Amino acid sequence: MLKVTERQKNIVLILCIIIILFLSTYIVILKIFTNTNNDYKKLGIKIMDYDIEYYTVYNEDILSKYKVYKINNSSISNIKNQLENSELWSKNKYYEYIMKEFYELNEGKKFFIDRENLYYYKKAYAILDIKNAKLYYFVNPPLNYHNDYSKILGITTSNYKAREIYSVRGGPQNDGTDYYTYEFAEEQKKDILDILEKSPKWTKDRLDNDKLDDFEYNEEVLSIENGYYYYGLVCRTRDENKKYNFKEEEATGWEIGVYDVDKNILYYYWTSY
Repeated sequence: MLKVTERQKNIVLILCIIIILFLSTYIVILKIFTNTNNDYKKLGIKIMDYDIEYYTVYNEDILSKYKVYKINNSSISNIKNQLENSELWSKNKYYEYIMKEFYELNEGKKFFIDRENLYYYKKAYAILDIKNAKLYYFVNPPLNYHNDYSKILGITTSNYKAREIYSVRGGPQNDGTDYYTYEFAEEQKKDILDILEKSPKWTKDRLDNDKLDDFEYNEEVLSIENGYYYYGLVCRTRDENKKYNFKEEEATGWEIGVYDVDKNILYYYWTSY
């Protein structure tokens, strides 16, 4: 019978410890990998691992990270049906500057998100592109941004049924463009019409197309048959008095309001440069 020495016992013990540590580390890494790369399971729809062909992680900086998942074409029809029946997803448009954050790289070139058939998640920055079968998801989302123009418009915009937002800002003065679309409930129409009919700023005279063309993502504005319109210049300044009392040559931009009476939708465009 072979005699096992104390030294051999220690070697076996050390090897066992190494194996256990290796397996533990592997399990932890596997768990972390699994948890960080199946974020699509957090978005309120049933997407299985086999529905994903591949994914790419984009790190803009330490505070900006998002993923793009390529979904199998054979799975996209079922996923679309889920989106249409989900209260968490809709076709109401996203912030414009978020749209510009989502892109893919191919041979050093940027390819931005296709706008043709998109669904948006309400509780996080996630967009599902049905046409190209891709899911975009921000792990570290940018700050939420929304201006309230109720005072300017004379219409309370907080109690809306649905809202689309485009906001492109930048520079030291945070200049740029805000573009909002609000859909109101039918029971709010009477109050809105009462305000617009009495307001000296609003008129039923249709604005020229060169002004309405600013609503480039809502071309239906051009075909409104029963609407109210508002147009005015704006002056971006810290002087509160000058904001409302300035000469035309001092204007830094303009704003447009359009209310579709038949659909109960308010379109608002503001830009300053």
